[in-house]
Amino acid sequence: MARNLGFFLAILGLFLGIVSASNWNILNQKKGKYGLQITLKNYCESWRMNVELHNIRDFEVVPEECVQYIGKYMTSTQYKVDSERTIDECTVHMFTSCDFKKDGKDAWIFDIDDTLL
Repeated sequence: MARNLGFFLAILGLFLGIVSASNWNILNQKKGKYGLQITLKNYCESWRMNVELHNIRDFEVVPEECVQYIGKYMTSTQYKVDSERTIDECTVHMFTSCDFKKDGKDAWIFDIDDTLL
């Protein structure tokens, strides 16, 4: 009898796990924390921005729900504009804060993680 009850509880637990997993959504985990309605686009844009700002570190993969959004951004004109603006701002910073001799021997050295030294 106890064996049958244990088997029944194991099957019931498995069934409940499957049912609850089928309703799982990343947005359900983020809903209502600060009273905001968060859409998938909001979530993915926030994730992308926080990765760029290094607030999210050591991630191994893009969240599955955001793969299409991030891919679209990476192949868009906006990504190219953002990259060019970053390069321009770095160049302005370097030329206004460093005293270059302009003898053809000036160099910028990047560390392994692309940190400018």
